[in-house]
Amino acid sequence: MNIGKCKLCLEENTELLNESHIIPDFFHDGLKNEKGRYSLILPDAYVKGRNQHLKNPFGAMYESDLLCKKCDNNIISGYETALRHILTQNRNTKYDFKYGDKNYRLYKDIDYTKFKLALLSILWRASIAKNKMFEQVNISPKHFENIRKMILNNDAKNVEDYPVLMYLFHENDEKLITNPRFLDEKPNQKAQFILNGYMLIFIIGTDSTFQTSLLVPNNSRELVLEIKEDNYLKNHMWNLIAITKEKLKKRS
Repeated sequence: MNIGKCKLCLEENTELLNESHIIPDFFHDGLKNEKGRYSLILPDAYVKGRNQHLKNPFGAMYESDLLCKKCDNNIISGYETALRHILTQNRNTKYDFKYGDKNYRLYKDIDYTKFKLALLSILWRASIAKNKMFEQVNISPKHFENIRKMILNNDAKNVEDYPVLMYLFHENDEKLITNPRFLDEKPNQKAQFILNGYMLIFIIGTDSTFQTSLLVPNNSRELVLEIKEDNYLKNHMWNLIAITKEKLKKRS
């Protein structure tokens, strides 16, 4: 362990962990092949005739010298445990239903604070990671500090503050992890993460339109996730690669 400043509690001259997860390890479940590697797609790295946009890392991604042991074990791990329990373990609290032409899944018994802060901790860690995979996650100092304090102080604030939309991909769609990005329509306003069957959309700031929404973590103890149609993710990834191709064409 090296001695330095913890990025979360800001304590100086403390022992920092050699390995801190950026993406919770359970999001890699079911992705790994017999060699322990999983599929990672980087659409922005696409070059015609090469496969450099396709990666097969070994195990989950770690960063060193980010967090002290206390913050990693007592704060971050606690949030991750709660998130895993809600999404993958407590099957008796999930109900699928159809509304109009869309499919949804209802999750019950959601702890608003733990669930929301678990998600925000992923965004926050990605914003301080040095790995090239996370280079597009650039949060302004103001929002970075706001989210840091929320995580540290177990304060999820109001529903409209930094809301997070979650989507499920169809069970037959691709299973992969890709590099997070800010969406083009409002640069540095919405951050997208695709994590093994889930898509997270982080709203960086306050959006009052979500005050009474069940589509983001809220105080009702219920959360609704839209289930995207089959092949949505596959088509989405090809669209991202097409955008990269167009950018490369303009440069040449």
